[in-house]
Amino acid sequence: MARVLILRRHEEAQRTARLVSERGHEPLILPTEEVVALPGPPPSRDVEGFLVTSANAVGALAAAFPRDGRPLLAVGKATAKKAQDAGFSHIKAGSGKAEDLAALVSTVFGQPRRPLLYATGRQRTATLEQRLAASGIAHLVWEAYDMRPLHPSGNEIAAAVGGKPADFTLLLSAAQARAFAALIDEEPALLGPARPLCLSPRIRDALPFSLADAAAISPEPHLLSLFDCFL
Repeated sequence: MARVLILRRHEEAQRTARLVSERGHEPLILPTEEVVALPGPPPSRDVEGFLVTSANAVGALAAAFPRDGRPLLAVGKATAKKAQDAGFSHIKAGSGKAEDLAALVSTVFGQPRRPLLYATGRQRTATLEQRLAASGIAHLVWEAYDMRPLHPSGNEIAAAVGGKPADFTLLLSAAQARAFAALIDEEPALLGPARPLCLSPRIRDALPFSLADAAAISPEPHLLSLFDCFL
């Protein structure tokens, strides 16, 4: 049985912990970030539909467009499920890679006559926006949330891992990778032995070289793919 450290915000960490437990491992929860809603309405309501690359944007989108029937293209199955639970009914899930969504626009929206609304976070890569622009797809960007870093103390780290070293650390975002590196500086004996399990090469690349060299990368950008390979 492996001891697996989870750095996601608390609500998501609880769901991930259940999956880890179902596979016979011990989850250790130590949130290093929290979602903060950003003020301000969407730039327009006159849109053809919605693009969402993170489940974190779904709450703001559902509040602004309650039970909206327009098409919503989600980055992957987990985000699509959250959108469905939030009241959206016309949903298409992508492969899990944000950069692939532009190629699916014609399948979901046909030839949009109005811009698409891309609900996203303040911290993001520009890949999807660049691909939409290159394809001539009109879109508006709504920064609906931000990720606020948390800085657990040495005592909080020790309490989370039960005073014993973790075996693995799940890294599901570049921000988590950077946070993990900072945590090791705080408690090297407890966290240094934990092998990083990264959801993508981009996340591995956010680690310092000393950690990236030992990191494992999921073959597909899905949590279950990461589990199937390493847990």
